Amino acid sequence: MPADTNEHTHLANRCPGVNFSQYVMWKKNIRYKSDVHSPVCSCCHVPQIDNNLHKWISPGKPATSECPYPDRTLFLAYAVYHHTPARQAAEAKFKSIWPSDVEFARWLCDVRVEKSKTNTMRLILWFMEEYLPRSW
Repeated sequence: MPADTNEHTHLANRCPGVNFSQYVMWKKNIRYKSDVHSPVCSCCHVPQIDNNLHKWISPGKPATSECPYPDRTLFLAYAVYHHTPARQAAEAKFKSIWPSDVEFARWLCDVRVEKSKTNTMRLILWFMEEYLPRSW
């Protein structure tokens, strides 16, 4: 990919801005409540509410073998937390303060959710609207 584009093609485990091994340890704090949150892909953390949004994972198959978005959604949320200006803007938007990444993980899994089924998706949708260039 040409260097002058805004596209980022690196994988989560090669992201220069985030320590991947710390991310792997942190994501163990993410535990959605099955009676509150819709089914959530264990690989990318996108709610499985519609086949057009995220293909249903086949019963008995690991999510890693079928997920179209591995380590993107949750990793982006983690990166937002570790980027101070983005975190502060998110804290203001969602009227929350996350003094630690564990508190941030708890908020992502909070049972008081609106429209997007998880706070992870609320954060990602907000981030995309707020920070990504409008090219459509």
